Amino acid sequence: MRLFRRLSCLSVALVGYGVPTCARASATAATLDVPTLASPLPLGVEATPWPSSLPNVSLAWDVVHGRPATEKTVASVGSDGRFLYVRFVAEQREPVTAVQRTNDVGSGSDDEVWVDLWPNGSSGFSYQFIANPVGTHYATSSENTIYQPTWASRGRPHGGGYSVDMQIPLAAIRGAHAGLWRAQFVRLVHATGEEQVWTYGQAQTNADAISYAGSIIMPAVAAGSRPQPRLALYALGSIAASSAGGPTSRSGADLSVPITPTASFYATIHPDFSNVELDQQSIAPTAYQRYYSEVRPFFTQGAGFYNQLNCDVCTNITELYTPAIPTPRRGYAVEGNQGRIGFASFDSAGDGRNDVASVLNYRTPDHVWEATIQRVAVTTPTLLDDTTTSGLSYYDQKHISAYFDYGNDHGSNVALPDDAQRYDVGGGWGSQTFALFGSMRKVGDDYQPADGYVQHPGIAGYAVYSNKIWLLHGASRLQSISLGGVLDRYHGRSAGLNQSDNELLLDVLTKSAIDVALTSGSSYLRTSDGIFTPVSQNGINVLFGSGSNQNSGNFGQHGSSSAYPTTVSYDTGRYGNGRLDTWVRSRTFAAGKRGSLTLELDDTAQWFSHGTDNVQWFERIGYAYQLTGDSSLALGVRRIVGSPPLPNGGGNCIGVCSNVSFAYHRKTQRNELYLGYGDPNTLVTRPQLIFKFIYYVGAEKGT
Repeated sequence: MRLFRRLSCLSVALVGYGVPTCARASATAATLDVPTLASPLPLGVEATPWPSSLPNVSLAWDVVHGRPATEKTVASVGSDGRFLYVRFVAEQREPVTAVQRTNDVGSGSDDEVWVDLWPNGSSGFSYQFIANPVGTHYATSSENTIYQPTWASRGRPHGGGYSVDMQIPLAAIRGAHAGLWRAQFVRLVHATGEEQVWTYGQAQTNADAISYAGSIIMPAVAAGSRPQPRLALYALGSIAASSAGGPTSRSGADLSVPITPTASFYATIHPDFSNVELDQQSIAPTAYQRYYSEVRPFFTQGAGFYNQLNCDVCTNITELYTPAIPTPRRGYAVEGNQGRIGFASFDSAGDGRNDVASVLNYRTPDHVWEATIQRVAVTTPTLLDDTTTSGLSYYDQKHISAYFDYGNDHGSNVALPDDAQRYDVGGGWGSQTFALFGSMRKVGDDYQPADGYVQHPGIAGYAVYSNKIWLLHGASRLQSISLGGVLDRYHGRSAGLNQSDNELLLDVLTKSAIDVALTSGSSYLRTSDGIFTPVSQNGINVLFGSGSNQNSGNFGQHGSSSAYPTTVSYDTGRYGNGRLDTWVRSRTFAAGKRGSLTLELDDTAQWFSHGTDNVQWFERIGYAYQLTGDSSLALGVRRIVGSPPLPNGGGNCIGVCSNVSFAYHRKTQRNELYLGYGDPNTLVTRPQLIFKFIYYVGAEKGT
């Protein structure tokens, strides 16, 4: 699903680094007075026409290419006190893309229009309501990562474009009130990557940044639109083999109670995480510990408040890495915004273990300065670990950014307090087509938070990144060319050079949506055995069906891919004591109007002059079918065979690992139903059939 973009700099992965990629400028001044409607508006262009007196706005600027929009889009707006109504009318020369048919499943593969709302400005939660040309919709919010209110949208492609109507319930928006809101209207043209906005700044690269958003004046809001508490009750039954714990049944609850219009208390009792549907397995070669995304609702709900330290050209450092926390028996948390301050805190209580995290964020009214302080603590009978981090960042709202971060870890695992700190300072300049960023950092050997993820402790040095994009127009078959590179040097306290990377990336994007990326360079890492080891991979990646969404917010130009993309890549280079060849091959096909079939075959082969070679391959077949707008099913079959390359960062199969999983999901306004077999997020099949039912009392899911 498309997540609401943060206001601070976005990052992309380039040869293992997070690279800062945004610049901001003042938005064009614009305010829209939303009229009061006497009655609800019909949805769908076949219905009664909307009043011609409704005000409308034009989406006139393309933030991706930094130029006027090439195709016309108009949005009309009105409200009856219970709903906000928005109609988009989009002209389009390119074929209209509308593949998704199930709501809340995924975004980014189709043509789309959306509305960004900040009812309390930067002091409150942000909301985004998205729909494709046939009305399939999604909603996201900084209030909750599983924000899924019931709302309505209708869409219809027609000659020369498409139209979309939205009916957004004000009851699903925390802090909805009469008066001034910040707002933005956006359209994505999938074939070209163009992102059109209503209000903008010349240096803007992020369509969803509040610093560029306009304002709307909302009329009266009905009393029923006030925030409500939510109680989610679940019952679960499973039939499982003895190796998976045997048959079981249990129940539990999740509770959320509004404290203010922009803050909530929430808790979980006997939480259940059986509805995991995210396959994170891979055989991509890495000498580092593998990093996994969090999927458990209690930890994802407030995730947007934590780990908000800026970092340019980074090694991967995360002081709060919740996948390291075992599933708790119960948990309590609070999160929200008050004025310019954002805050969150949770207490996760498990068997003989307690994990606590708290954070405070502050941003100045002009969004130029931002400060954060965060504490994460772990207590067990044999372990005490306490990590505090703080950061200060600056953006001139045009091109220049800078930051400073400091962290301190102490507890039973820290032998030398002076060696359990980290310092990080950096900054640079960026625009739509050019960037230059650098940083210096020092990470102590003992800076390894128990609930954190530190990719490479015990280093001190610098890193530099630069990228240039040439946008090509006219008769050229090419859309853009990008050339970028990374250089870093990190030393250890006594062992000399600990890490060295030299990477160059050339990326060519054609107007027929073919993306070709060439990488070259060298990478060396001092491993745990003290040996300075090559871990280099150089090669070519070809993506057929690229979404063309390149800008300074996405250096390297890999945009939102087609709904049916094809990827082929080959990399080779010195790796450990041998040579490593890596292939990735993936293809997604349409299987009827509502189905898709994905095939993937990857392999790694590490060749040695002496000894046994390490050869491994990955086979995967996935099938997804969108039954209705509220239900879907998925089937996955996966097998990993062989031995991974050395050095190996872990989290990979050794031998033969097979996995089969099935999932059916249906959601209505007040309940959810899951039926699943296995778990795609494990290396081998979990022999367990699960039935789960959730009933929501009060507010809806994630609101």
